[in-house]
Amino acid sequence: MNIVASRATEAPSARTQVHWSVRWENELRLTEHAELAEFFRKSYGPTGAFNAQPFEGNRSWAGARPEVRVIGRDAHGVAAHVGLLRRFIKIG
Repeated sequence: MNIVASRATEAPSARTQVHWSVRWENELRLTEHAELAEFFRKSYGPTGAFNAQPFEGNRSWAGARPEVRVIGRDAHGVAAHVGLLRRFIKIG
């Protein structure tokens, strides 16, 4: 999980409020996928160009697509993201 810290240029009293939303994958619009893809490119890019590559264009997932997303937005756009993916395990 990536955690994006508050911007260093902002004073603690100037922090913007984060607004959270829970969205099913099939509810996301193309503009929201593009916004998330940009967020991931900025988040993963500093760790290496290869790590940001899956998010080229408007692709907002790297491997399997999440079913549900929890998205935190502030005045600057996407500030946080959690993707939930259901997996079934067969025992026995």
